Amino acid sequence: MKQIPCLKHRDSFILFIKMGNDNTQYICDECCLDLQNGSYKVKVENLIHIKNALKGPEHLVSKLNLSPSLKDFFTELDKFNDKTLDGIFLNIKTQIVKVQNCLQEVQSEIEQDAKYILDTKQKIREQLNQIIKFDQFQQILQNFQSLEVQNNVEDFEQNEMIVHNYLMDLTQNDTKELNQALTKLLNGTQLQLKNLNQEKLPQYKKLQEQFRCLNANKYELIKQINVIYFEQSILSYYYKQKIINTIQLKSDKIATSFQRIFLGSKDGLNASAFWGKVEGKSNLLIIFKTISGYIFGGFSPCQWLSDQNSYVKDDTLTSFLFSQTYDEVYPLKSLYQSKAIYSGSNYGPTFGDGHDIYIDQDFQNGYSNLGYSYKWDKYQNAKSSYLFGQSTPNIAECEIYQVIFV
Repeated sequence: MKQIPCLKHRDSFILFIKMGNDNTQYICDECCLDLQNGSYKVKVENLIHIKNALKGPEHLVSKLNLSPSLKDFFTELDKFNDKTLDGIFLNIKTQIVKVQNCLQEVQSEIEQDAKYILDTKQKIREQLNQIIKFDQFQQILQNFQSLEVQNNVEDFEQNEMIVHNYLMDLTQNDTKELNQALTKLLNGTQLQLKNLNQEKLPQYKKLQEQFRCLNANKYELIKQINVIYFEQSILSYYYKQKIINTIQLKSDKIATSFQRIFLGSKDGLNASAFWGKVEGKSNLLIIFKTISGYIFGGFSPCQWLSDQNSYVKDDTLTSFLFSQTYDEVYPLKSLYQSKAIYSGSNYGPTFGDGHDIYIDQDFQNGYSNLGYSYKWDKYQNAKSSYLFGQSTPNIAECEIYQVIFV
């Protein structure tokens, strides 16, 4: 990239684009310091880095005023660059050399996973180019780089106006159209990763330390892209990512797969069918959709046993409830960790003392006393229609996944 001097600081070069509601500016590192020290604090992470933006559209998109879930996705996608991938693979290949005879299968698996991720990213990039008319942005900056800005302030300011108009057009109507286009793009793109369960690796004893190092680098690949696929029909793609991140953060573990063990429309929306699928299982993610279209659910590491007929304790405080409808997560209160779930054959899925979520045997009756055992800021010590959209659950669909960790 051609180095262009800053109009305000002649010894510094333009590095960033600062987008504002009223104007857009090309700024240098000294401009950044001035902005940070001024009355209006500007965070460098919110600036468009010109060099990075020219490499691909995901950096530019990650700096726009998108919905939080979209912004998080493209910020993570931007971090997953070629340099990062090269560093990960250098470490992986070093470990493979040490145990070449017994790691051929692992090497092949990792290469396939990486290729799939990069291929998927390329597909997203190609469609992003069309959605945000990225060629126009590139042309604007190419024109800017060709300017003799030292002697032509008018051309400099004119180019600033052009890039401002481009960004304003891109984010018009509070980015509503852009959010819709990107949502449609990502909903149509299945970022599917294979099950990276360690059980698929060859048996080893003497080379245990080498395998441990290999696994550390392998799962770093997962964390970099931060996308784990599990087939589902209720949660949106973006809220799925939020739930995955919440589970991993609370568990302090990496989830390698989500295995669907129950689908109400197929297996039956009743307690008998429910217990037939979850008996003895732990680490279950349960997702509901009501007849009103409300989507909510819960996750708990606790074991579900039909003959227990009592509350189950969550020593880890990992359990939480959530509402996709309101984009909220409700963590288990430490005071009620002994009553994370209620496990008994006369009940459907039930969370918390009170109960925060109580689904009766027919999956139609029940109630929600959200806020009793799980934190909810609007709790008024009474039953609520907040999660369901009506006073009783009236479940139209239910999905249950068993989370498999490293």
